[in-house]
Amino acid sequence: MLKLMALISSSPLIHTIKLLISLVLFFTTATKVTCRFSNETDRLALLYFKELITDDPVGSLNTWNNSLDLCEWDGVTCSRKHQRVVVLDLRGKSLSGTISPFLGNLSFLRSLRLQNNTLYGNIPLELGHLFQLQHLHFGSNSLEGEIPTNLSNYLRKISLRFNNLGGRIPDLIGSLSKLTYLDLHSNNLIGEIPPSLGNLSLLRMADLEKNSITGTIPHSIGQLLNLQGFNIGVNKLSGIVPPPLYNISTLRWLVFTGNQLSGSLPQDIGLTLPNLQWMDFAVNQFWGPFPVSISNASRMEQLDITENNISGRVPFDLGRKMKDLWWLNLGENNLGSGDASDLMFIDSLTNCTKLKVLSFPGNGFGGVLPTSIANLSSNLIQLLAGGNQLVGNIPAGISHFVNLARISLEQNFFTGVIPLEIGRLRNLQALYFTWNKLSGPIPASIGNLTRFLTTKSSNNEGGQTNSLAIKGSIGYVAPEYGIGGRPSKEGDIYSYGILLLEMLTGKRPTDDFFTNGKNLHEFCMLAFPERVMEIVDSCMPLEEPIGAENDAQNERVGQAKIRECLLSLVRIGIACSSESPGERMNAKDVIIGLTTIKGVFLGLGIHARRQLLMPLAGEGTSGE
Repeated sequence: MLKLMALISSSPLIHTIKLLISLVLFFTTATKVTCRFSNETDRLALLYFKELITDDPVGSLNTWNNSLDLCEWDGVTCSRKHQRVVVLDLRGKSLSGTISPFLGNLSFLRSLRLQNNTLYGNIPLELGHLFQLQHLHFGSNSLEGEIPTNLSNYLRKISLRFNNLGGRIPDLIGSLSKLTYLDLHSNNLIGEIPPSLGNLSLLRMADLEKNSITGTIPHSIGQLLNLQGFNIGVNKLSGIVPPPLYNISTLRWLVFTGNQLSGSLPQDIGLTLPNLQWMDFAVNQFWGPFPVSISNASRMEQLDITENNISGRVPFDLGRKMKDLWWLNLGENNLGSGDASDLMFIDSLTNCTKLKVLSFPGNGFGGVLPTSIANLSSNLIQLLAGGNQLVGNIPAGISHFVNLARISLEQNFFTGVIPLEIGRLRNLQALYFTWNKLSGPIPASIGNLTRFLTTKSSNNEGGQTNSLAIKGSIGYVAPEYGIGGRPSKEGDIYSYGILLLEMLTGKRPTDDFFTNGKNLHEFCMLAFPERVMEIVDSCMPLEEPIGAENDAQNERVGQAKIRECLLSLVRIGIACSSESPGERMNAKDVIIGLTTIKGVFLGLGIHARRQLLMPLAGEGTSGE
């Protein structure tokens, strides 16, 4: 037995086994040393990043120190096997500073998320060393310079939105074959859309809105058969839209607004783009008939073609299938013929139970507002129908829209009275009825609208006008709008004065504040003139917009001008609301006073300001 053991121990097999064991031990030790070394490289790269962060208000980088392993630092994720940094996620941490080029040493990094901070400076070219990078998110910062041209071919998502990046979109971006998401929204990019973008066969979303991109839409964009969103709004693009783009059936949103694009809209667009949810072609130069097939776009949520030259009748069944439609803007086109049937499409909109905005001004639509308008969604917040040829009464049924914030029916041929039911619209902020043929009193119920900011109900410059009288107490009506025409009766003058004081102070005669015989008139008299700024409504904007080039002296001058105007407005309000009719201002002097104030506010010269400081003709002692 001993001889056998000796023979085995001296055999080549044992030597081979020993050698293998030694090699395994060597490589295991070497791997550990290598991992430690690489891990140290990542640690140093992150510490160099931290050094260039000048402000960390929420302490996001406090854990980045030697007492913790870097894989335990906030925002850092490491791979399990090699303990290398694969994700750096510091979004929304309010970090300020520049991006360190040493991030390019994080060679295992797959996701870099620094969006929603206040980082500035250039995007380091060294990030091109991150060959495994898949997600790059730098949106909502203040980054400058150009987009690097050496980005990783593994990139799938790029978001650089809301920065100050300039230069051109790199043509090499078309070589990022795995790219699915490209967001360059709101930068200062110039030049043309690179045709190479059409090579990105996996691209699902491209957002280039709010830049200064010129030229035409490349024909190659029509090759992106997986495209779901294409947004090139608010640029300087011209020419026609490549026809193949209208055949990409996967498109969900198509935004062209604010360019100089032209051409007619395909009549079958509602059939070739069945998944379309957002179609915004506003403010361009599109022409031709309204595509009847749009009625088939059953997934439509936002449809906006305002300010084009589109003509023809709107399909009567426009909203029949659009259950999710919440925004419809057809304004400033040539869709009306002045015919009584122009607004038949409104009947179909009763199926749109989510509708919030209905806008069709400036089209020359004729007929009456159909009674079915009262059956629209109670979610409606804007109803804009000015600049048409609408006749008849304003439907009382609009009181159904409890969330309505704005009604715009100006420049039509409406007759009759303003419905009393408008006083039920507690969320109403703006009401425009100018240039119609309305008559009768302004409903006193409008005084119940506590959020009311603006109303226009008359026009005295020729053409059709309203003939309305002020009755009751009316919440935040700007006097320059001439509510009810020019005040001519004593009761009108008094109401106008109270109205003006309400607007300036934010208080109402019926407030509990006024007890023991005190009233709004006396309240303002006691404060005039030294303490006027103390009683002005705190919600009123008291800062004049000034440019960046204005210095502190100009700002002081602007503030003084605003104070002068407020003092004069309060003085007019006090004079008009005097208890004694003989002490009240007359209508002519009210108009002269308001015109003078307007001149001073707009900076129309020294003469206007000198007039402002003089006593107004007909003003009683109660105004001083």
